[in-house]
Amino acid sequence: MFKSYLQLRDACPVCGADFKSADAGDGPAVFVILIVGAIVAPLLLILQRLLPDIVALVITLVATVVLCLAFLPPFKATLFALQWKHKAREATHEDVE
Repeated sequence: MFKSYLQLRDACPVCGADFKSADAGDGPAVFVILIVGAIVAPLLLILQRLLPDIVALVITLVATVVLCLAFLPPFKATLFALQWKHKAREATHEDVE
């Protein structure tokens, strides 16, 4: 489905479906930020009690970056699949009237 890390292919290599109009927007990033924040914030609070502050900060910063990079592709794929399944598209003026 992906041509590169987060860039979708123009078409499905199996069935030839056109993916050019697909756009998950900022949705995947929002979900990833909320989930990673819920994981990393308590981790930081726990580590600050056990380790020096700078060590706790470095560990949580690394964990934040790794988790964000790991979670973005599956969340983008999931939101794209939901958009594709439900034929969601951007609203136009014709839809409002």
